Amino acid sequence: MTDTFGQTHLGTRFMTALQRVFGFVAKVGFGLFLMVAALAALIATTFIGIMLAIAAIFLSLTRPRRNKRAPAPDTSQPLEARRTADGWVIEL
Repeated sequence: MTDTFGQTHLGTRFMTALQRVFGFVAKVGFGLFLMVAALAALIATTFIGIMLAIAAIFLSLTRPRRNKRAPAPDTSQPLEARRTADGWVIEL
């Protein structure tokens, strides 16, 4: 009988090599996927930040100004004011 204890079959060595190669390719592929996902997240957050900044600029440009001239007071009825302990009180 031939002793094959110390020898491995060609098929076993081939399958082991194939598993190592595909294992390495899978790890590289997963690493590339993580890099692409991180890049996509970076681009998306940058785009959203720019959109928010543009919206804030437009909102600040289009809001009504609060320092408009006050309407002229109605001079038909004079206002009466009296001093109290808390300050002045205006009566109509």
